Amino acid sequence: MEMDEKLRRNLIELIRNGESVPISYKNLLFPIEDKSQEIELVYGSKERKEDILADTMSVPFQAVKKFGKVTEGEWHNKLIFGDNLQALKFMLKDPEIKGKVKLIYIDPPFATEEEFRGRRGETVYSDKIAGSEFLEFLRKRLILLEEILADEGCFCVHMDYRKGHYIKILLDEVFEEHNFRNEIVVKRGTKSVQAQFETIDSLASGHDMIFLYSKQSSTRFEKLTAKLEEIKKGTWNNHWRGTDRPTMRYELFGITPTSGQWRWSKERTERAIKNYEQYVSKYSKEKKIDEYYLEVLSNTGEKLDFVRLSSTGKPEHYVPPKDYKILSDVWFDISAYERPSIFPTQKSEALLERLINGLSNENDIILDAFAGSGTTGAVAEKLDRRWIMIDSSKFAIYTVIRRMFSLRERIGNKGKRLQPKPFVLYNAGLYEDHSFILGIGSKQYKKFAMELFQVEPKDFEINGLNMDGMLFDCPVKVFSQKHFLTEEYIDSLHNIVGEYLRARMFIIAPASRVYFLQDYIEKGGIRYYILRIPYSIIDELHKQRFTRPIQPASSREVNQLIDAVGFDFIHPPYVRAKYHRERPKDELIDQLIIEIEDFKAVQRSKDPIKFENSKDALSMVMFDRSYNGKYFNLTDYFFNDQIEKQNWRIRIPATKIGNKLMIAYLDVLGNEAIEVKSIEDFRVE
Repeated sequence: MEMDEKLRRNLIELIRNGESVPISYKNLLFPIEDKSQEIELVYGSKERKEDILADTMSVPFQAVKKFGKVTEGEWHNKLIFGDNLQALKFMLKDPEIKGKVKLIYIDPPFATEEEFRGRRGETVYSDKIAGSEFLEFLRKRLILLEEILADEGCFCVHMDYRKGHYIKILLDEVFEEHNFRNEIVVKRGTKSVQAQFETIDSLASGHDMIFLYSKQSSTRFEKLTAKLEEIKKGTWNNHWRGTDRPTMRYELFGITPTSGQWRWSKERTERAIKNYEQYVSKYSKEKKIDEYYLEVLSNTGEKLDFVRLSSTGKPEHYVPPKDYKILSDVWFDISAYERPSIFPTQKSEALLERLINGLSNENDIILDAFAGSGTTGAVAEKLDRRWIMIDSSKFAIYTVIRRMFSLRERIGNKGKRLQPKPFVLYNAGLYEDHSFILGIGSKQYKKFAMELFQVEPKDFEINGLNMDGMLFDCPVKVFSQKHFLTEEYIDSLHNIVGEYLRARMFIIAPASRVYFLQDYIEKGGIRYYILRIPYSIIDELHKQRFTRPIQPASSREVNQLIDAVGFDFIHPPYVRAKYHRERPKDELIDQLIIEIEDFKAVQRSKDPIKFENSKDALSMVMFDRSYNGKYFNLTDYFFNDQIEKQNWRIRIPATKIGNKLMIAYLDVLGNEAIEVKSIEDFRVE
């Protein structure tokens, strides 16, 4: 279909009347680029890159909690709670971040449609989203991540065999195929059960893959190496030339071709063993000692150095062997995973150390848009990098905070305790209640309001009345957060500017300050749209319903993929609970009992989520057994389905309880009700 005169007139009429343009005009107005010579994945839900960059909503960050001394105007590390797509769009406006991120590592759920279990056997999360929905979910984020990455930066995505090769094609589209650097194969620990079967339908999977891309083809980085001490020590057969006899360990070194009397000292030999040195004797035809060589090898057979012995049997010169090996794209000397505290797919610090050390320098910014348990940030701290982490799960956010305050200097979390550098927890898309809007200054409020609705700031006048910006080529007025917006105000506004408007105007105001319910008021053919803070996205503008990052109600739903649209305010849920203490029969330890009598999600929405039972709105209850008054240190957690099975009673052993016990009741909308209790608050029964 081509744009003929009739279609052109129809389009002009629609725009003149302020009406929506049908989706059928999309390819007429924005022709699809001819990519017939390129390889790409094609699926029904695939959007144009230009549309994703333009239509993705940007949600500003609200600082919730500062950890450490944060100095105004100086960099601080960032932990962001919200949908990473909207958060990434907002960061595209930040000159301190866009084009400054040196390394991006993401470890998204693998779309396996499997459930993952923790150490106690409980299901911790599942990947239930699959197919083209998963591909487009990830592709949107890849497009924004590529925009944020520095020109000389590198990008790593961690996948397994199920969806990895689909993602490779998407990465070739977004980063361009000539910027592909490596498919790194990393060992994963597997427990093979194949031995018990006579026949099998597939081989056990023993590896993950990391796709490494640069942003531009000219990017160079230092060769990646591994210390030899990191390589596992094998058997004597592997190291000592086919013998495992202890008496032979020293005989392999420096035996003279005639008498066989000369040997290294035991101490020198032990040092060679410790350094993984191997020696092979080579004789000249005359078999003279001064022509006798020892060839120094690593335990992989790589040549490192040569030593020539004098007639006395001592080296004429000695150069110590290198303590590293140059890495290929197969990493089986380390594992992709480490034993988790909560997350069963927690990536190993050794893996992130290798990537961060090899692909960035000190003080560079490292970004992880799927923070999970926070391995990326933890390793970045230890290697003196700056970091940004994003996650849509409150459970993950609390896990990261706990991890940052239990850091130790060495990789593998060993050594002395390490104090994290200052960082700030931000909300992106979910904000503290209206008191936040009503309490900030007018300048900050106006900036916040326009960022929420992606208004282009612009100061101008219409018939003497100041305007604040433009949205969809229409004027925008940010209404004061201190006054009330009434229909009478709209009447007065229309009298001043109505004759100068074409079809519509937008007015932004706090929802609690708007004294009428309709989305727009029409006067003389002009529509005055009211954009409420936090107004769910107007169908007239975005053709989508607002969705929040729903929190898990069972352990199966942790780390679920979400695609939030819009923003909302945090409204703490209503909780009524009894707190008592008892000692069950045949037990030596008292139990602290929290009995949840009632729970309700507080929703101030035109179309609230309906729950069959009000307690269904409960996501989970989390505990800090020894609250320090500064930050929440997650020690125990119980999901809705666990609590329901116990008749809405939670039991905590009355041991290792500090002066204060913090309890966080989280609803499925991401809102919390916080209680701080002491042991004395639990009545003895």
